[in-house]
Amino acid sequence: MFHKITKKLRRIVNNKIFIIFAIVIFLLIRFYFTTHESIPKLPESYIQSSDIDSKQCNLSLLESDGWFCESDSDWKRRKRIHRLQHKRNRISDDRYLFFQNNWEPTIHCQFERRIGNTGDGGKWICDVYRLRQMNTTDLLIYSFGSNGDFSFEQAVKNMLPKAEIHTFDMQLYKCPDGICTFHQARLGNGKDGDSKSLQMIMKELGHENRHIQILKVDIEGSEYDLFESLLNLSPSNQAKLPYIRQILFEIHLHSDYIDKSIERTHELFELFRANNYAIFHKEVNLDDPRNVFEFALIRLNTAFFTSQL
Repeated sequence: MFHKITKKLRRIVNNKIFIIFAIVIFLLIRFYFTTHESIPKLPESYIQSSDIDSKQCNLSLLESDGWFCESDSDWKRRKRIHRLQHKRNRISDDRYLFFQNNWEPTIHCQFERRIGNTGDGGKWICDVYRLRQMNTTDLLIYSFGSNGDFSFEQAVKNMLPKAEIHTFDMQLYKCPDGICTFHQARLGNGKDGDSKSLQMIMKELGHENRHIQILKVDIEGSEYDLFESLLNLSPSNQAKLPYIRQILFEIHLHSDYIDKSIERTHELFELFRANNYAIFHKEVNLDDPRNVFEFALIRLNTAFFTSQL
């Protein structure tokens, strides 16, 4: 009788040990998968931010195509600000103070900076330090409309020594040694006379499959043709649209047909928005403050504009 009781107790103890062992294994497995949570696939040009652990900023990484790394609460606050400002961005068609009344920045970069010459020629860049953190050294920069001023290119090269910089202008100039490669070309929609679209330029240079990290445009009114040709593609051709991280450009209102120019300007900024670009900086050109402004835009993921808060 005693032997049977001992055997039964031993079996109960063994069962308890097995159950405890199974529970420990389960908890260890759960802990492993919790702490090694897989991060969703990010774009090829994903930038590892050092701000916080990337596991804590999956939402912002995905919705900014790998550019911003912020806590979910800060990112949602950023999205709310963007949406509120966007609603106010097309207030008036009045000629007087048109740009003061329309198209303000809707997103902000913590460490944006102005590079190039002071005054005309310089541009604002969003958090350029992130480009130094990229997992790739394939940094492609395009600068349209130099007018012989290469201060922008020199500043970019100083900050990003490995960047490949191409500069374009209608007139013939020469880049400083080791700074950029110069191309004589007239930019536009590629249909008017001898103008070339961005897609034509990229194909000629063998850059069709590369990303442009910074596109700087200062082409004295031809920016409308250039961007309309670039962005106004049918849904079936959207795959042909080159990926451009930041667009820095000067825009001009045409005073000789102002009503049409104002409507075209509204349509252009709506086109940027439809192609996932948000304004992060705006600056008046004091040489002609009624007609000329500088804008800087950054490309985000479609989910930034469409997902729920």
